[in-house]
Amino acid sequence: MRLSAILSFFATAIAIDAQARAQELQCLAPFPKLLSDEAFARYSVKMPSRPSSAHVSDVQIGEAHLYRTVIRRAVKSGPDFAGHYKIVRIGCGAATVCVAIADTLSGKVYFPPEIKATSALLVDTGSANVNTLNYRPNSSLLIVIGLPNEDSSRAGASHYIWRSGKLHLVHYIPAAKLCSLPPSTRF
Repeated sequence: MRLSAILSFFATAIAIDAQARAQELQCLAPFPKLLSDEAFARYSVKMPSRPSSAHVSDVQIGEAHLYRTVIRRAVKSGPDFAGHYKIVRIGCGAATVCVAIADTLSGKVYFPPEIKATSALLVDTGSANVNTLNYRPNSSLLIVIGLPNEDSSRAGASHYIWRSGKLHLVHYIPAAKLCSLPPSTRF
């Protein structure tokens, strides 16, 4: 009698684990396509013909002055976004990043209000390399996987285009559609 109860317990545990893995796979499926080179190629930008001097001179006032050391250090490695811009990640809490965008040609620093503080979307992405901020040097597309401005109603994947010194939201996929999460999951 005890052996049958133990076997029944393990059979139930294995079935629950299989269901959880199937659900996890549903969440894993969209990330490689979502972050593919083709997605970024749709918003390709012309790379500058001259090398960037990688300087930031506009750190004398406001938020740029407050974060001047981290901005200057980040810009030294050169542009990594939209041709001649540098995404500067400023740590501002556990699983949260504050964002500055520095123009490595003009020295201007932007703090886009759309993503002042972005929290990570805490889901298992398996082997997919998913960051909170996803971008390419030759594309003006920025994909935020998480909660822009820590707004739980915006949890998911937000696609922004960098144009004229501003981020423009062009597409949004809620986390519930992105990962097929159970209704009890809250962000």
